[in-house]
Amino acid sequence: MKSEFPPERVMELYARGVSFKENLNLYETVRRNERFYTGDQWYGLKVKKIQPVVLNVLRRVVGTFQAMVVSDDIAFEISPFTADETRETAGKALEEAVKAVIEKQKIKTKNRKCIRTGATTGDMCMYFWFDPDVETGQRMKGDIVAEVLLGTNVIFGNPYTADVQKQPYIILVQRRPAEEVRREAREAGNPDWERIESDSGQEYLGEEDGCTELCTVLTVLWKTKKPVMDETLGVQTGTKACVCFKRVAGKVELTGDTETGMSLYPVAWANWLERLNCMHGISPLTEAIPTQIAINKQATNIISFTRNLAFPKIVYDVRKFPNGWDSSPGTAVAVSGNPNDLVTNLIGGMQMPAGVVNVLQLMIDLMKDCLGASDATLGDVRPENTSAILAAQSASNAPLELQKRTFEQFNEDCIRVIVDMMCAYYGERVVMVRQRVTDPMTGMETEEALPAALDFGALDFGAMDINVEVGAASYWSQTLAVTNLDRLMEQQLLPDVLTYFENIPAQLLPNKREIIRRAREKMQREAEMQAQAMQQQAAQQQALPPPVQNV
Repeated sequence: MKSEFPPERVMELYARGVSFKENLNLYETVRRNERFYTGDQWYGLKVKKIQPVVLNVLRRVVGTFQAMVVSDDIAFEISPFTADETRETAGKALEEAVKAVIEKQKIKTKNRKCIRTGATTGDMCMYFWFDPDVETGQRMKGDIVAEVLLGTNVIFGNPYTADVQKQPYIILVQRRPAEEVRREAREAGNPDWERIESDSGQEYLGEEDGCTELCTVLTVLWKTKKPVMDETLGVQTGTKACVCFKRVAGKVELTGDTETGMSLYPVAWANWLERLNCMHGISPLTEAIPTQIAINKQATNIISFTRNLAFPKIVYDVRKFPNGWDSSPGTAVAVSGNPNDLVTNLIGGMQMPAGVVNVLQLMIDLMKDCLGASDATLGDVRPENTSAILAAQSASNAPLELQKRTFEQFNEDCIRVIVDMMCAYYGERVVMVRQRVTDPMTGMETEEALPAALDFGALDFGAMDINVEVGAASYWSQTLAVTNLDRLMEQQLLPDVLTYFENIPAQLLPNKREIIRRAREKMQREAEMQAQAMQQQAAQQQALPPPVQNV
């Protein structure tokens, strides 16, 4: 069957996507934003008499964005639409499996990189793919891999909307060493491996002149309709989407059309600030760069003024001091003529107007306020009491509330993709699931992680409800949680001290697991001692003679 995306058509669609981005001046804008973020803010300037000064306000602001938006932890819940014990167990197993992927792939760390690229480029993108060679310690090999992509390297089939799952196709752009790509194609038995050639890739960011020969590898994703059959009746009940992909390098196919079994594109996408009718967002740095340039110029002028005019100078008669002026202390100075007739003068330095420095500080403050990084956000205030602390925290969170909600939706999309990929690739695996277990000796209920076998391929992704929440994990929220636990404990509303320890944030209780383990052992010993005491008391009562009745 003829392929829907032959290499010639893929290259044509790639060129069309590059043209769309160039019309937005996206590549040059991102390059400029990246230079200003990294501190190369006098790019292209060639001067000899002045020393340019850089006050990188933008990098501090972006660091604040990362700290504020990603400071909250990610909490999610997977539950089936229909209440069933087996489905609920599968939901818990999926939750543990997703947590394992998040931990192994360091998703929380990569989220900070997403915020950084979102602030500098305007777009956040996380791409997931399945590596079949990863050892898992089980019969089924392979695991999910997460990768942060630049928005400039992602092409949507419909660039006028940012909705990923409604795209007719998605093209992912990679720059790889041509020799490595040729070797992989040769090992895969591709007869056209010699036709793979390097190219310039001028629109790809991060390349420098004279680097290793690279070639552009394009991965195109698209969806097809697959029939859904009722195994009992043997009839078609509908259709469902199935994601396919292929890779090409120039006019050479690296892989053929491959069905993944997934129903969602393995791409999560979000904009920092939405642009109307466009897949690409707006970076907050773009509009702040002119102000950053003005700040650098003003600071450079102040330093030049201070160096050239602010310090006093000594003026002397060169006829009296033929050997020049020597300012070394205690050194004899040879002069011509009568030493009493020496003529020297001290010319005081010029004082800089205070308004010049005030303008510089005003520009910095206004720039931070416009970007949403106020003094409270940057930690430049000193709250005097609890009310002031909460007020400062609320004021600092307000400018980034929109980005936090966007980031929450972005993580929900990531988790949905991970679950969809598990259903397509994982097969039968053993997953550790936390379950309530009753101790037969004491009768106490505890929560333990027990192994459970799960067939991921038998799960229906469309029959699960995935709820993702971003819970506050800041210092003040943790302190408030401990305060509430203390009050519940004082009022004896908690069943035991073990429940108290289990709910304390781990950051505020070092060695939490060991403390909980010892507390559980102590409670078990006390329960055993109490049971023995009751048995001894019952045995003593049985051994006593019956009471004497008065006649």
